[in-house]
Amino acid sequence: MRCHKGVDRPVQDDVGSCGKLLDRIAFGALIKRTRGEARLTQETLAGDVFGDPTRKADISRIENGRVDPQEATIQKLCAALGISAAEMEPIRQSRPAAEQLANIPALSREDLQNLAARFELDGVYTMPDGELRRLLTLKADEHRALKSEVDNIDDGLIRLSNLKAAAQDAIARVNLDEVEELLSRVQEVELEEAAKTAELRANNALLRGRVEQAYRILCAAADSFAAVDPLEPAQRKILGYAEKLGRHGMRFGGAGLSLSVEMMRQTATDNLKAMDAWLWAAGKNAEAVGLQHQGTRTDGPKGADLLAEAVAAYRAALEVSTRADHPVHWAITQNNIGAALRNQSTRTDGSKAADLLAQAVAAYRAALEVRTRADHPMQWA
Repeated sequence: MRCHKGVDRPVQDDVGSCGKLLDRIAFGALIKRTRGEARLTQETLAGDVFGDPTRKADISRIENGRVDPQEATIQKLCAALGISAAEMEPIRQSRPAAEQLANIPALSREDLQNLAARFELDGVYTMPDGELRRLLTLKADEHRALKSEVDNIDDGLIRLSNLKAAAQDAIARVNLDEVEELLSRVQEVELEEAAKTAELRANNALLRGRVEQAYRILCAAADSFAAVDPLEPAQRKILGYAEKLGRHGMRFGGAGLSLSVEMMRQTATDNLKAMDAWLWAAGKNAEAVGLQHQGTRTDGPKGADLLAEAVAAYRAALEVSTRADHPVHWAITQNNIGAALRNQSTRTDGSKAADLLAQAVAAYRAALEVRTRADHPMQWA
């Protein structure tokens, strides 16, 4: 590969300029960090490196790992920011990221920071080693899961090919009822395959901490099924997608929990209740769980308000999950209400706090009416 002086190439592979190995993502993270420490704007750095402050977009692309910078650009950036050859050495000789993910306990601090840049983790340069290793270990688990999912993508094209061939045969026989049935199945298979790809894209977005992007992808994937089944969008959101967002929020913070709650509020509507009361109740319960986690993680009055919203959502779910029809679910929900009320009381002052504790005791005692010592000794205890 020939080097063309002064030209930065769009990302193609992990080989930097003139055949030298360069981790462009780690290099970009280093540039962004040192520029911030030097209190330089992208415009100022562009002026220093390119002699043209209007080329700040080129600095942005380098910082975000979008291009393979030429050696001349690398040298100018290092000179402008005071980056030494010793700091560049691990970036030029870095191991493949997948290999690093399998060996997190043995990585140096610099390797940890460079690896964290691939997942766009915030605050990695001030984070203690132990916490950084913990977060990267979680990311490694998600990375392995995503790789497995990509490796196991079903070949839906074969199914589509067979269905379309059958539809062509039915058209030739002028069996229009069969044509409609086959084309309907074609549409369902196409939607299912597209949804699988969307879920992988959402997982990849979550791997990089882009929760809002994952939320949009998942909502669009679920809503695409409305044409074939009006309940399918709600089923996908309530029984899978909201939990995916909420679990990310529990692990890494950020907007995962709030977007999980928002997804449920947009889904568990009166219209859904009229179509499928049980699915609606599951959505209200999922909304309550998200609110409860948010409230538990939030101090003061704001946390108390979130917990109060969780209690209201749990009690709404009990309109369907009654003791008579669903005693086990009813008892679980009463227990959750008790926990939320108890936590709410710790964020509330005076007599109101005592009243909330009394309500919590009542909810726990209600749960024990089903979770008896004889029938459910572990839950009873």
